[in-house]
Amino acid sequence: MKEPYHHGDLRNGLIAEGLRLVETTGADGFSLREAARGLGVTANAAYRHFADKSDLLTEIAAQGFGILSDRLQGSLAEAQDTQAPARLRVLGGAYVAFAVERPELFRLMFGPHGLCQIMRLPPTSTGLSAGQILNVLLDDMVAQGQMSADARDGALLRVWSSIHGFALLALDGLEGLETPPKRDTALQGLMGFILKGLCDQKSN
Repeated sequence: MKEPYHHGDLRNGLIAEGLRLVETTGADGFSLREAARGLGVTANAAYRHFADKSDLLTEIAAQGFGILSDRLQGSLAEAQDTQAPARLRVLGGAYVAFAVERPELFRLMFGPHGLCQIMRLPPTSTGLSAGQILNVLLDDMVAQGQMSADARDGALLRVWSSIHGFALLALDGLEGLETPPKRDTALQGLMGFILKGLCDQKSN
C-alpha cells in the first residue's frame, strides 16, 4: 500500500501521477479521483487544484510538450557540428521516436485536451517549443544557402505536418512501418523528399 502523500506540492504531484496513468491506461482510462487516490489524498484535495479531469489532462499534455522539446534539443546537441539538412533528418527521427516510445502521451498532446487547449493558456515555459526549434533549424538552412527565402515561407507547417503525419501512421501500425528497420527506412525516404522540396531541387 502506498504511503500517504506528504510532499506539499500536490498540483505537480497530481500531474506526475496523471502522466503515469496516461501512459499506463490511456487518457480515458482513469479519473481525477483515481489520480488523487494514487497519491493517498482525497478527491476534494485534487479538486482544489484542477476543476476536472480535462483540466489535469491539459496540464499533462503541456508537460509532454516540454519533454518533447528537451528530447529534440538533446538530439540536435549531438549533431551540432553537421549541416542543417542533416540536423533536420535527426530532428525528424527524434520526433517520430518520441511518438513511438510514448504513444499515449503523444496522442494526448495532439488530442482534444492538448495543443488547442494549451494555446489558449498563458505561456509558462521559458524554453523553446518544438515548433520554435524547427523554425531555428529552417532559418539555419536559409543562412547556410541550403534553402531560398521563398521556400522558407510556410516551411514550418509543411515540414511539421509531414513528420507528424508519419508519426501517427507509425502509431496506427501502417503496413511498412510496423518494425523499427522498416520505419527508419521509410522515414529517411520521407526526409529526403522533404529536403528535396525545401532545397529547391538541390541534391542533399
